[in-house]
Amino acid sequence: MNPKQSSDYQTVLRAIGQSIEKLGVESVDLKNSRNHEFVVSGIYKEPAGTPTLEPRVKTSFLRLIMNAAKNNDKQKTGPALFHFTGVRFTQNNIDLLDRAGKASRSITAGNPQNPLGIAHVLRMAGAYLDHKRSRFSRLFWHHGRLTLWYINERGGEAKEIFTPENLYDNWIHHFKARKTHDALKRTGSD
Repeated sequence: MNPKQSSDYQTVLRAIGQSIEKLGVESVDLKNSRNHEFVVSGIYKEPAGTPTLEPRVKTSFLRLIMNAAKNNDKQKTGPALFHFTGVRFTQNNIDLLDRAGKASRSITAGNPQNPLGIAHVLRMAGAYLDHKRSRFSRLFWHHGRLTLWYINERGGEAKEIFTPENLYDNWIHHFKARKTHDALKRTGSD
């Protein structure tokens, strides 16, 4: 995909991540195809039944990352894994998924999302690409580890590997760079 502006990858990759996150993916291989589509393959878990909706407990972002790493170790034995391959996302698909994602985020406002969830991982990969002004080529995510291939400003292909800790650091940097929301403005007593 040739983005119109540098901020496209964050939005595009997050929309794709939100759509496949519901599957409970274990690993994802995402490529940019020649006809400006994104092609996703991966592995997901068999659903363990119908989940009950429980309110999320507010907790710190760092605690969520540490708990997710512990849960990965516990889930070594579990439900059957299924492979999916060749799922294509066109720009129209991505626009629809982005609108649906915005609507669902407004419903769950105030509840922290899983920082190691595929939607956040892909969002951080997109933000990283946008910051470097690079073009997306491919990524592979497995057990919280992200490998990202991209075309840099000079036209050469580069590869970077991110651990969960790196992703957390990038998330914090990205969060601090965002504009403060009106509700978060200083009151003078800070």
